[in-house]
Amino acid sequence: MQIDCQHHWLALCVRLAEPEYLSQWAANSRICPRSTLKTRWTDYRYHSGNPFTTDYNDDTCLPDASAPCSSAGYPAYAIEATNAADVQAGVRFAAKTGVRLIVKGTGHDYPGRSKGPGSLEIWTHRLTGLTFSASTSKRATNGIQSTGTLKIAAGMQWGDIYKYASQNKFTVVGGANLDVGVGGWILGGGHGPVSSVYGMGADQVLELEVVTADGEYRKVNEGSYPDLFWALRGGGGSTYAVMLSVTVKTYPSIPGTSMSFSYSTAAASDTYWSLTARFHSYLPTLSEAGAMGYFYFTPKTSNPDPSIGGTVGGIFIFPQKTRQQASQLLSPLQRDLNGSWAVDSIRSSFTPRDFDDFSTFWLTNPDEQVGFDGRLGSWLLDNAALNSSLSTLQTQLKKSTPPTSTYNILISHLVSGSGVQNAQIPGGSNAVLPVWRKACVHAGRIWSPLSVTEKAAATTELRDSGVPALKQLAPRMGAYLSESDPSNPNWQQEYYGSNYPRLLAIKKQWDPNGVFWCKPCVGNELWDVVDGPSNENKLEWGVGQTPGRICRK
Repeated sequence: MQIDCQHHWLALCVRLAEPEYLSQWAANSRICPRSTLKTRWTDYRYHSGNPFTTDYNDDTCLPDASAPCSSAGYPAYAIEATNAADVQAGVRFAAKTGVRLIVKGTGHDYPGRSKGPGSLEIWTHRLTGLTFSASTSKRATNGIQSTGTLKIAAGMQWGDIYKYASQNKFTVVGGANLDVGVGGWILGGGHGPVSSVYGMGADQVLELEVVTADGEYRKVNEGSYPDLFWALRGGGGSTYAVMLSVTVKTYPSIPGTSMSFSYSTAAASDTYWSLTARFHSYLPTLSEAGAMGYFYFTPKTSNPDPSIGGTVGGIFIFPQKTRQQASQLLSPLQRDLNGSWAVDSIRSSFTPRDFDDFSTFWLTNPDEQVGFDGRLGSWLLDNAALNSSLSTLQTQLKKSTPPTSTYNILISHLVSGSGVQNAQIPGGSNAVLPVWRKACVHAGRIWSPLSVTEKAAATTELRDSGVPALKQLAPRMGAYLSESDPSNPNWQQEYYGSNYPRLLAIKKQWDPNGVFWCKPCVGNELWDVVDGPSNENKLEWGVGQTPGRICRK
């Protein structure tokens, strides 16, 4: 038996119980040293091109000599789907036998919906292809006429899609990270770096090809299965059907300006939190001017110099704005953040960059590092929250992100604006959480524990203190499903809002036997998770690689 270094570690995990394989692994360990595999573990291409492993929270078989390795957290089998018939066969088998079925595209999924111990997996990453069709339609979004449509196969990632858009001189609403796959992103709503102009990813959808829980292939659009069409656009993946492809609107090539920036000051100081509050207070005005942005707030970095150990950094994107216009919009924020109010010194830098075509520009982003543990806790903030007094903002943002670890990071994404708030949606509406339409900022927390004990402490703090501190700023808002905490006991209202009763009715209609199940997905409350690990909070049972038997109530 030949051992391929590319898939060696995966094969070891899946076939660990076979003594003859283990002996051969030991004999060939010089060919595939753990140091090589450890390096590849942080590369998203390894995980997206691998049917079993995922980008985050994959602890079953770590490429570390001191870590255990087993197949316990992985699916028992994976179907490498290359066509609709493969997907149909997998869905029908699961429906007939009652085995747990999961769907994985790339594995870029913090809530862990593309994992399931002992399950049957349908791996859609090999479903590839892009087809652009020019359009003579006069349908417009925010006054911008669509140039055509793009049919995207379920296994495509945004890096490849942006490359195709760049080559063909059009713009498409896509994800921020180039490794994100189209499937889970668009089914969960999908925010992106040009959403302020065109809306959410789900707002762009004209048609989907899917396999439903009965194993049937269907084309779903405004005129065909309209209830399912509504639910699939924002109601979450791995819930109603397996997506084979999606057709979305495209727009003209769009120019603009970006502004990368950084601030640093004394770690976890009053100056730091005042800086953070003041920064957020300018976001409503910038959003109304069409700005987008991705911002990261780390109150306590690992920098040995504590005087610059608190950092704020990220990028502003100004679609359809010149450098001069972007600078004018940012100048009030820059003057204030470098003002005389600060007790500690503040260092700052801004680097502008012009671009003629957004798709080409966005391809220059560096690869994201993956292969670590973490969880996001999400909350959407509206203008009223961000227009709170500076003292209120400072207090709540500080509560949300205690500097107990260098892994505690507050993330604020300026990913709404007029494009989301005034979206012109095929069919009139979709299942995107309604409060997105009045959101300004998507804020959240990330942590990265290294042990069960740290995980328990971090998840409890995130669920019981961190996200609630953000909620207190905007108690009537909600969270972004795809970057949310799957252990949140209030997930129905906070992730789906007033859409939930209709979504649950559609779930019961199209998947009455629960062929698709995941947390925090529509209908999962119809089942109990039992016999989970005693050292884990019961809210964690059934999340990602955390085991537990799933039983109908």
